[in-house]
Amino acid sequence: MDVFTQQLAEYIEPLEAFALHGTLMDCFEYHRRREMRKAAAAFSDRELSWLLHMMNEFRGAADRKEDFDLLFDPVMYMEDHSAWTDLPGLIIDLPSLNTQVFDRVGANSVFRAIAENEVLRLAVLADTYPDKAIVGLTNMAIAAYVDQDALITDRISAIRYLAINTSARLEDYWVADDALWMKTGIRRVNLPDVVAEQKSDILQCRATVLNDAVTQEDLVCFSEREIKDFAFNPDRFLRSGKTRHMVLCRLCQGRIAQWIDFVRHTEERFMLEGKGRLPEA
Repeated sequence: MDVFTQQLAEYIEPLEAFALHGTLMDCFEYHRRREMRKAAAAFSDRELSWLLHMMNEFRGAADRKEDFDLLFDPVMYMEDHSAWTDLPGLIIDLPSLNTQVFDRVGANSVFRAIAENEVLRLAVLADTYPDKAIVGLTNMAIAAYVDQDALITDRISAIRYLAINTSARLEDYWVADDALWMKTGIRRVNLPDVVAEQKSDILQCRATVLNDAVTQEDLVCFSEREIKDFAFNPDRFLRSGKTRHMVLCRLCQGRIAQWIDFVRHTEERFMLEGKGRLPEA
């Protein structure tokens, strides 16, 4: 690890929780997890533990999930999605939920047969749980999926929603052939400006950096010229008086990391081509 990368890591590590989101996927993940936790507040920890146990029984021993973030996870269908590298934004296009696929498939399709069987299985497992708990769990799922069109208030619809959208068997079906999901199309989700919310929280002194209150200037991203200059001249970064922003901004962290990698790879190439010597200035 070079000196600059090591010093940067020392700045960032203790303050990672305050870092501004650097990608659209960061924004989406932050928002969906926050909304799910709001919905989960209706339950005690013990109740949540029993509900997760029930859902893991439904999924099967080979496909258990450690928490609800992983159980209600639309991101598992987004491995190659551009949101992993897109800049933070307010709109994200997501794959269709299983329930949306179900509404469009034919009556005799394999997908529908699997889904209907899953609904029956979960109905049996959930038999001892009251309606309020099942609907409340479904509201957690709706929040985690950021399913802005769903409104479920009855037990039957809740079990159907949970079974189809959390089925390990339908996940396996998707892995084998995602054509039905592709045919159903995307769902567009509007996000709040979570980066602006983070900046507001920081400026209101809910977070401090190096024991000092953060200023508006500390939240201004580096210019492209500064990014390149800091990557090629680490000492200038350390003397710039702008190190605090690097601690807070995942976007600028990623931008400067790309240039550091470029510098490192360029040096390695020159060393190979020059037989162990860097080119003379």
